[in-house]
Amino acid sequence: MQGLKASWGLTAYFWLIVIYMIFPVLIVIPVSFGNSEFLRFPPESFGLRWYRAYVSDPVWVAATVTSFRVAVLSTVIATTAGTLAGLAISRSPRRAQGPLTYAATVPIVIPHIFIALGVFILALRLKLTDNEVALAFAHAAVAMPFVVLITSAAIRQIDPTIERAARVLGAGPVRAFRVATLPPLIPAVVAAAIFAFFVSFDELIIAQFLMKGSETLPMRIWADLRLDISPVVAAVSGLLIVVTTIAMACAETLRRRALRTLAP
Repeated sequence: MQGLKASWGLTAYFWLIVIYMIFPVLIVIPVSFGNSEFLRFPPESFGLRWYRAYVSDPVWVAATVTSFRVAVLSTVIATTAGTLAGLAISRSPRRAQGPLTYAATVPIVIPHIFIALGVFILALRLKLTDNEVALAFAHAAVAMPFVVLITSAAIRQIDPTIERAARVLGAGPVRAFRVATLPPLIPAVVAAAIFAFFVSFDELIIAQFLMKGSETLPMRIWADLRLDISPVVAAVSGLLIVVTTIAMACAETLRRRALRTLAP
């Protein structure tokens, strides 16, 4: 009986935390469908006015396209480097795997303001401020730890004898990796790429330091909130919440499927 009460208590606590975390979402989504001139909750009337304003405003569209370009390039860099790093860590001596994993994932625990300051100083020296490629590399450094963690977990589930068998049968290192290790790893790599994409797409602080002439979407949202709180912000936030939720759900599904497939 006591164990049952404890179980119910933990369940109730869990759902209270979930409600607390998603409470802002429960406000933003309805507000984004309001038709009034100002942000109002609850909305007096509903419609798609501010969604239409978003897609018809060239400033918002340009910021979205910039964020998309940077995020795509950042995803390619982070996914490639992170997968190779995860592979290198998994094949290192067991004693070295812990320190190497920490070194590869340390950007997660470093405040982004410090990373942004360091990247900004380097960009000034190299004259790469307001450069989308430089911003993509900076975002990749922040996103890569997630790729390392996801792909490393999947790599540890792969039977190394399969790749050894391919090598014994005459395949070179690259071909053995491509035909024996990579195929079962693809779901985890795709999941990691989705995480990396949204880490870059939603990043604000580094972009604020590096980008001056052009804006990413988070920069546009921040500028709008500082100067004029337009309901367009609620519409953009609503879209991002829906798209991010769907993408993260797909990434988690792929990650779990990869682990189930690779489990012995």
